[in-house]
Amino acid sequence: MKKIFNIIFYLACAFIITILGLLSYHYHEAPLRETPAPYVMAPGVFGPDEVASNADVLIVGDEMGVSIGPFINDITTQLSKKLARPLSIYNISTKGESLYRTIERVAALKKVPKILILASGYSELQEDIYPTKKDAIKVNNQNFKFFRNLYIQSLIKLHPNLSRLIFLNENLKQLTSEIEQIDFENLSPERFRSILEKELLLYDIRLEKFFRNLKSQGINILTIIPPINMEINDLKICQDTTSVLFEDALSKLETLLSESKTKEAHVLVQSLDKNILANTKFHQLKQEFFEKQGEITKAYDQALQKVAFACEVKSSHPLFIKQLEKIAAHQNVDIVDFNEVLKQNYTRNPLFISNKAPQSIYYPKLVSELVIKLKQITQLK
Repeated sequence: MKKIFNIIFYLACAFIITILGLLSYHYHEAPLRETPAPYVMAPGVFGPDEVASNADVLIVGDEMGVSIGPFINDITTQLSKKLARPLSIYNISTKGESLYRTIERVAALKKVPKILILASGYSELQEDIYPTKKDAIKVNNQNFKFFRNLYIQSLIKLHPNLSRLIFLNENLKQLTSEIEQIDFENLSPERFRSILEKELLLYDIRLEKFFRNLKSQGINILTIIPPINMEINDLKICQDTTSVLFEDALSKLETLLSESKTKEAHVLVQSLDKNILANTKFHQLKQEFFEKQGEITKAYDQALQKVAFACEVKSSHPLFIKQLEKIAAHQNVDIVDFNEVLKQNYTRNPLFISNKAPQSIYYPKLVSELVIKLKQITQLK
């Protein structure tokens, strides 16, 4: 009996030692991570920028920030009329740059100027950064499943090293200065929605931390809310929201609208409303229908749904813009709502010249509001 007990004891010890050894190996091999994002910036992509660090006002972001470039001299002139020296405004915005890249770019600066303008929102969910192989997808999905537990999120926030034990090990994609565009055509609806859901979760966490850290350093933040392009049509339809029957019905509705047969179109819309909920083409046609009826508020709502339910992202996405507005409000960050400027002109005038480029006629209003906000921040009169 004693011999059997000894055997069991030694086996148990061996098992425990093996488990501890595996955990120790996993701990030392696994990267330190705040989130289960399967990507990280490669070393040296971003570095110090003396001009940016020493500016009075720094603009960061994507195409939204880039589009402000031509108006910087005008903004500087209006702000510097009563100053001994002009305010220096420097713009390091880059096309195609997601919030994640912008945060990393700012983190690389030796010093962040006392006023920072975040002009971002056009380039979320447009970079190819998630794994494509089944095994890698499975591991990443499991890591996000762990991370959605609020207790685990809090635990990692308090003790970051525990992430080495919590997350399954996976190969992290090294992101370089070259931005690889995501291929929406080869994404299934399920895969697209999975990536969208993950990026929204990460966006929320990153933006809140970004704002909180900047404010703790005494930095004044001004955020520009980019406009949502309501004029984009023929976005990719998620295949699980359609069928041959629906497509035939939508084709008929499109014909009725082209022939201005709004009464017949209204009857068909009511019929389809009972069966179609998340089809981007249907919401596009409903947008057109309400525009013809002069019901602009309803048309705008359909335009939002058209963009939100598509299985691709070509410009600013309503869900990311909603997150940006919510977090800015929670963190008491000043905003300039460029989206509202274009919304007020919806159906009155053309809004965009391309997916991410509003008509130039709207920028004087943006400049005016930026100057007002910057005067408040700098206490200039």
